[in-house]
Amino acid sequence: MQLNASGIKVARPVTKPRPRPKAPPDLRAALGKNRKALKTWQAFSPSMQREYVEWITEAKTDLTRQKRIVTSVEWIAEGKSRNWKYLDC
Repeated sequence: MQLNASGIKVARPVTKPRPRPKAPPDLRAALGKNRKALKTWQAFSPSMQREYVEWITEAKTDLTRQKRIVTSVEWIAEGKSRNWKYLDC
């Protein structure tokens, strides 16, 4: 409070923004088959893309990964973010 009252500004370190996440090849292939999903994916912010990429890459089995890719492409084509279910809570 004393710093604010006296008007002293503390310099914050400058951080670089994180780069856009790179989609795994199997997700890119699935998006390439659905034009609407690809267009929506490209319009998504880096954080929205990162949520999908992390969700897909965290899958422990290949079967789970494939299911998540199919689900992701459906949701992306509809313009939904990864956690769209919880937006109205």
